Amino acid sequence: MARRRMHTTAVMSVSLLAVALPGHAAPALAGVGHGPAAPGRCSAGARTLSHFGAHVYPDTGNGGYTSVHTDVDLVYDATANRFLPGNHVTLTDRATQCLTSFSLDFERRSIDSKAGPDMKVRSVTVNGRPAGFTFVQPTYPGDPHGQNDPNPLAHEASQANPVGGPRHNPLPPACSPQLTSTNPAKQNSRNGTPCPANKLVITPSSPVKSGATFTVTVMYTGRPGVHHDGDGTTEGWFRAPDGGFVTTEPVASEDWMPLNDYPTAKPTYDFFDTTNAGKTVIANGVLEWTRHNKPNAEFPGGSVTYHWHSRAPIASYLVEDSIGDFHLTERTADNGIRYYEAQDTSISPAQQKKNRAIMNMQQNITEFESQFNGTYPFTSAGVVVGTPPASFEEEMQTMITFAGGQVGLSKEGMATVAQFLFTARQAEMAAGGPYTHKGQAAFQASLVKTFNGIYAQKASFWVQAPSNPTPFGLFSGSATYARPAAAYLALRQILGPTNFTQAMQQIQREYGGSHITEAQLEAAFHQWMPSQGGACQAKLSEFFTEWFDTAYPSGGGASRPQITGPGLAGPGFYGVPGCRHS
Repeated sequence: MARRRMHTTAVMSVSLLAVALPGHAAPALAGVGHGPAAPGRCSAGARTLSHFGAHVYPDTGNGGYTSVHTDVDLVYDATANRFLPGNHVTLTDRATQCLTSFSLDFERRSIDSKAGPDMKVRSVTVNGRPAGFTFVQPTYPGDPHGQNDPNPLAHEASQANPVGGPRHNPLPPACSPQLTSTNPAKQNSRNGTPCPANKLVITPSSPVKSGATFTVTVMYTGRPGVHHDGDGTTEGWFRAPDGGFVTTEPVASEDWMPLNDYPTAKPTYDFFDTTNAGKTVIANGVLEWTRHNKPNAEFPGGSVTYHWHSRAPIASYLVEDSIGDFHLTERTADNGIRYYEAQDTSISPAQQKKNRAIMNMQQNITEFESQFNGTYPFTSAGVVVGTPPASFEEEMQTMITFAGGQVGLSKEGMATVAQFLFTARQAEMAAGGPYTHKGQAAFQASLVKTFNGIYAQKASFWVQAPSNPTPFGLFSGSATYARPAAAYLALRQILGPTNFTQAMQQIQREYGGSHITEAQLEAAFHQWMPSQGGACQAKLSEFFTEWFDTAYPSGGGASRPQITGPGLAGPGFYGVPGCRHS
């Protein structure tokens, strides 16, 4: 199903057919740039998990603890689009150092006065005891002057490193800019602007001991909203006539809830959402129960509470929690997986029928894709179709979101390969089926045709390296979508279909539910090279460098990767001394 956007910072989340686009950076560690606290000493937790020099949302994440579990208790008036008194989240964390303070990500207000958030923190408790809290700007990761650096230049936004901007700031950026236009000519217009104070710094009444499990409850009210990304698109809590529609990649979960907003911070979740009677709540995991409540001051017409539970950890950008007039159905497949389908009731019957025809394909597509990546790793799957014209669709974990009232089948990166494989499967079925010579030939011919069409691209197709995006180009263009997908098709030809599939399944076994770096991803594919000789291994390393890490001049031809795969357009792979096709 649709996977239009995927986070591509230093470390990547791994889920079904979503081995993320490689990022050429070491995995981030808690406290990077500030150094770990000395044994027996207490200090503030790091306010970012990004590495020094990062320029793609470097403000995200918080150190000094690991995220274990989150209870989301929304009290939401869908008519007014507001969180009411009693609205809160409770985060269960485990300290990795002795903490005098620690932080969360929470965008209370934004540059968008209309669609952006307008929320207020009412109180914070740690282990049930009142805690102090304040909001501060992020500091660029690794600032030698510390995360309270008094220099304003240490707290500025930029697309790239250094910040540059009107003052020619030579320092790395502390955050990505929030653009209000998708015009490429304006992508650097906010470089050098101050980062917003989106770091909720919490000071418990006494330090949290290293290794201790602790709970943090944040009570807050107000209007949730959207975040303006570094490419000018919006994400987060989209206002719908009947409630709110959530799609939040890469960072806008913090526009409706405080959390550790980083892909590797993966707690499990329970959602206990109370809203107006007649509304439906759609979240991750499995629907455990619903409860109808009597009228009260907040809900004179009565209310309903939904409890969704995810026993699988969820990356911050994959948390789903939409509320509105959804028609929700559920069925259980023979293998025990629950499939949910939800559509906003305001969508026309004709369009709902078209959507349903595609939604009903989810089990078949999931089972087909599992041939390549191994067993589907969750106990549920679903699709929710909302009406707001959000900037994108997203693969929220176990609950794929589609905006604008329509369903589609496009994907990205490694997920785009799944799309290409599904297209090849359709060609296979039309030619005679998967167990016929003609069908298998049609399957292979479809993949070759797709690769050759991509490889023939010219102009600016090859100018951006997939592993070094800017915020503006993170979710658009060839470097995120077609180019890495073509690389994986070439890799499939180099390894052979069987080895490629076994490599993908091994990656899922070893990293599923966790995260993977580019180096780890490449190492896994190296293990499945038919020839383990030095010449072939060196050429495969060169292949990865060309396809993932190299920015080429405009034009194509010689200005593009010069290693492809057997049977594909281009120079191929084998045939050099010491590296022959087995």
